[in-house]
Amino acid sequence: DPNDENLPDGLSDGIVAHTISLSLDARQIYPWTFHTPKKIYFEYVGGFANVNESRNNWRPLFKDVVDDLLQPMWWPFQHGQDEATVHSSVEDVVKHINEKLWDQFHTKTGKPIYFQSGQTPLIYDPMSIISFGYASCTGLSIFLIDALRTAGIPARLAGTPAWNGKKENGNHSWVEFYGSDSQWHIMEAKPASGGGSKEVDLWDPCQWWFCNPGRTEHTNFYAARLDRSDATVVFPLAWDSKNDGVMGEDRTDFMRDLCSQC
Repeated sequence: DPNDENLPDGLSDGIVAHTISLSLDARQIYPWTFHTPKKIYFEYVGGFANVNESRNNWRPLFKDVVDDLLQPMWWPFQHGQDEATVHSSVEDVVKHINEKLWDQFHTKTGKPIYFQSGQTPLIYDPMSIISFGYASCTGLSIFLIDALRTAGIPARLAGTPAWNGKKENGNHSWVEFYGSDSQWHIMEAKPASGGGSKEVDLWDPCQWWFCNPGRTEHTNFYAARLDRSDATVVFPLAWDSKNDGVMGEDRTDFMRDLCSQC
């Protein structure tokens, strides 16, 4: 309940209410949202945060940018064309956002948002990324997830706290989005991978450097969740290892099976 005065982090002051309202608007505006089950939509589009990044009212700002980027894709539907004649798929929208998003914000560098390693937890919430103009893999993933959610596309943070089960091998974060086939797919933010071309097949996991048997061996994988009602797994935070307050979903079997073909 967004009016619950006991909501944490001052969220009852408006972040939750704005987020829910704008996510419901997206459900009405964007035709590629209609196939998404309500439970998935509310958790992975209506979510106001991903993990333990700073809470701020990013969605209205993202809405202005995303609406402009996607106008050719949703305007015909809103002006009388039948849904079946609007050919933009979830994958078309995801690729377009990932290709065009990064130079749409006024950063202090004057450049498109770019990758810079070692920034989490210093810079990984969307407002800090806009201010500084860069982030590492976790921040860039969160930034893309927030843009996809603004477009009505379910998305969530995924990753591993330790490659091959060894902390010295490092960690990594990426994005999972809910595709037009009603399945979760992995991808990276363009500044983190150099990808984002419209020619990319987002259903091909082998294009991502981290999806191969060498990387998945002895590695545990997770996706973050906001809904705590039926979550039993903690999402491990490599940058805050003692924090067990973020819930998740174990994606180890999914990733090992997915990447075994690569």
